[in-house]
This record gives sequence, C-alpha cells and structure tokens, in this order.
Amino acid sequence: MNSLTQRLHIGLGLSLVLLMGLIGGLIYDQSQRLVDELIVSRLEHDGEGILASLQFDAKGKATLTEGRLSAIYRQPLSGHYFLILLDAGETLRSRSLWDVELTSERLRPGERRVRRIIGPAEQPLLLWAGGYRKDKQSITIMVAEDISRLQQRLLQNALLLLALTVIFLFLVLFIQRRIVRRSFSPLRQLGKEIKQLERGEIDKLTEVVPQEIKPLVIEVNRLLMVMGRRLDRSRNSLGNLAHALKGPLNLLNQLADDSDTPATLKQELHQHTASLQHLIEHELVRARLAGSGSAGQRFNPAEELPALIAVLQRIYHDKTIEFDCHYPPENLNNIDRHDLLELFGNLLDNAAKWSKGRVRCAIEQTREIHIVVEDDGSGVSDKELATLTQRGQRIDESLPGHGLGLAIVKEIVELYHGTLQFDRSPTLGGLRVQLSLLAD
Repeated sequence: MNSLTQRLHIGLGLSLVLLMGLIGGLIYDQSQRLVDELIVSRLEHDGEGILASLQFDAKGKATLTEGRLSAIYRQPLSGHYFLILLDAGETLRSRSLWDVELTSERLRPGERRVRRIIGPAEQPLLLWAGGYRKDKQSITIMVAEDISRLQQRLLQNALLLLALTVIFLFLVLFIQRRIVRRSFSPLRQLGKEIKQLERGEIDKLTEVVPQEIKPLVIEVNRLLMVMGRRLDRSRNSLGNLAHALKGPLNLLNQLADDSDTPATLKQELHQHTASLQHLIEHELVRARLAGSGSAGQRFNPAEELPALIAVLQRIYHDKTIEFDCHYPPENLNNIDRHDLLELFGNLLDNAAKWSKGRVRCAIEQTREIHIVVEDDGSGVSDKELATLTQRGQRIDESLPGHGLGLAIVKEIVELYHGTLQFDRSPTLGGLRVQLSLLAD
C-alpha cells in the first residue's frame, strides 16, 4: 500500500473503531455496574426489613410479621424471593418461591455476598445475602430479584448505543476524509506542477507550500537550477566551439582554392573541410533543437520527433527521405528529454545517412519503452554487426561521420538498464535497431 491517503484513512479508521468499541464497552460495563448497585441496595433494604419482621416466640420458634413484608414476596414466581437460614437448621422462605429451593450458604454475622444465580423458571437472579445475629441466633438472609427485564433493557440500550456509535463513526470518518483530502491538496497541486514541469510549461515549482514539504521543494528547485545552468553551459560551449571552427575552416577553403596549391592537395582539403563543415552544421542544428527545453522536461515524441525529422531532412537535402513514425501522444515516462533527443538524433541520423529513401520509426510505451528504427539501406554483414557500437568504429569511411553515434546510443541504453539489438529489417532490408529502456 503506497498511498499515504489510504494509510491515513485506514489507520485513523481503525483507531476510531477501536476507540468507539472501548468507549461502548466501558459505557455498557458501567451501566451494568450501576444497575447492579441499585438492585443490591434495594435488596439490602428488603433484607433489613425482613430481619425486622422476624420474631421469636418463647420457645425460640421464628415467625414473620406478614404485614411488614411486601406483597410481591407472596405472589408465586413473582421474580422477588427471599430465604432465611436459622441456627437450628430451620428455614423460612417467601411464598413466591413456591416449591423451588434457592441456593443456600450460611454466613457469619456481618458478612455480605452478592452473586448471580439461576432461579425458578430459569430466571436470571441477582442475589444478595447477609449474615446477622438476633436474639442470640445466627441468621442468614438471602434476597433475590429477577433481572431478565433489566438485562433486556440494557441490551436494547447497548444496541441503540451501537447504532448511534456506527452513525457517529461514519460521520467522523467522512469529516476525517475531507480533512485528509484538504490537507493533501498542496501535494496534489505539487503533482500538477511536476506534470507542467515535464511538459516544459514552467521552469520551477512554487514554494508557497506547507512547512513540512517546503525543504523538499526548495531542494528540487535548486537542483533544477543547477541542471539548467549546466545544460546552458554545455549548449553554449557546443555552439561556441562550432562557431569557432568556422574561421579555420574558411581559411582552409581559401588555401584549397589558392592557385599555388597542388591539385591533389586541393581535392583532399576540399573533402575534409566539407566533412567538417557538415559535422559543424549538424551539431549547431542539434544544439538549437535541444536548447528549446528545460531541465527535468520529459520527451514528447509528438512534439520532438517532427522537429528532429525536419533537421535531418535539411542535413540530407541531397536525397528525398520518407520518415514513417508511429508513437504515443503522451510524454515518455521517467526518461530525460535530452537523453532521448540524443538517442533518437543518433538513431535517425544513422538511418537517414544509410537509407535510400525510407526510414521507419516505432515507439511503444508499457512498463518499458520499446523503440524500433529501421531503414531501406544496404544493411550490414553479421561480422560488422558486432562492431557497430564500438566507439570510433565506422563501417564506411566514404561517408561523413565520426563513429560515435551508435556508441552513444549504447551508453544511453545501459544508463537506463535496457537492451539493444541489431539485425536486418525484414520489410525494408536495411539495418534494424531494436532497444528497450526501463521507464520505472
């Protein structure tokens, strides 16, 4: 689970459920205790009343003064019962017990006991028992009350509390979800700005963000600034170098045109200066093309490839080349724009150089980025395939170039832990380059 929002929702939700369950359990337990205390207090008062109504005659025989007892103790199975245990083994009990016996336990004077038992007709009873001494006799009085209706009422209250707790829980979770979404809105805005940064619409992230993520945004902006400055210096250096070479090249051309220069030397000078001039123009155009983007921008084939193809058509204006490219409309994920410009520049340049008139390019983006570039040239032999990516290696010395293009492609593929394969195109007949780059 990588979503912070989901983690917060689940964590806070579970915490609320546990908290509500704990509070509900405590409320139910305290309610049960309060009811038991009230019943025990009433039973104790009844027991004292029974003790007061207990009389002994001259022979020590125990009797109860009926008028002082509640009428509910005379109704069979009324749910209110008492039992009196005397020293001589004699017992007195309420008429409500009918012919059912209560559990009996003799207590010493001053002792008190409270417990739950099962009484007549399977009634759940709360029993209070107390030990007394009256007229030199030890007496144990037990008074019990049916608590089934109270338990039912407590259960109803507990279910009502549970329903209210669930409603309250959903309300709190809804409010919590709104608060979390509102709290994460700066991060969503930051994500939108990163997308704008990839598309080149902005050159830095806004720093009006919460304090918790402000250091991260400041550091990202600093890195973007450093990368931008380095790219600008590299582009300017490349352009300055190419412009600086134009002067010496013009001088060499003048020497080649001098009448005192031997004809063979003239031809060689013209050949080499034309090759250098071609390379300089090539690099100047590529520098201008790369200079249109910013650091961190992603490669959008729908925008970049047409411009790159236009540059190649100007470079190879001496022949008509048909470029057939198929690519997704969105940005290519997690691959630097300048690396892909360098990669496509070298692949399409190499294909255009060797083609007779057709170059095909296909890009597919899944978890990886798959690229296929092929041409209708004469292709290369199996022996030459192994040397294509060697730095400085050229198959045909008659065509201009410095033998670095495919070696640079190999380095970029290795940088993104991809694969690179060369073979003959089954449809066009020339060289086919297939490669994949890991985009995650």
